[in-house]
Amino acid sequence: MLHPSTGREKIIVTGIMKAYRQERLQSEIKKIFNRALITKMNDHRLEWVIVTDVVLSKDLCYLKVYFSHYNNPLTHDKIKSLLERAAGFFKNEIAGAKIMRTIPEITFYYDPTEERAARMESILASVKDDFDDEDDFDPDEDLDDLLDDDDFDDFDDEDEDFDDIDDIDEDDEE
Repeated sequence: MLHPSTGREKIIVTGIMKAYRQERLQSEIKKIFNRALITKMNDHRLEWVIVTDVVLSKDLCYLKVYFSHYNNPLTHDKIKSLLERAAGFFKNEIAGAKIMRTIPEITFYYDPTEERAARMESILASVKDDFDDEDDFDPDEDLDDLLDDDDFDDFDDEDEDFDDIDDIDEDDEE
């Protein structure tokens, strides 16, 4: 295809961008979403909802938004539907920031990382309780204070056990 004014071949540029720009845009969009949720959203049902991650497609047409919530009695699906209904508001916030020429289609996903971390903490705590020693081992405690001198024999050079070893060495030399 030729360019109308120059007559040269028209180069079609796809929407692929540099990786560092994509990361920077994702970071900015995440800030925009969290700022909007905290300060601009008047829906009390979305209190304590935060955006944990944002993934922007390479062609800038699709945006995956991962959210999490704390101390919120609503289910994940209900919060997801509330966020989907507010997608237009979020698109206006992105457009107002003037960081992108086109505004991507937004899809929301629940991020279960906090629940998995809490479950893992409880598993580790139960394992620790099962294998916890009754002695309450303290690594800073001096071992000499714990050991009785009567429990261990002190070996001197004059003991018969060492004399036997010397006899074995003399036999090997011959």
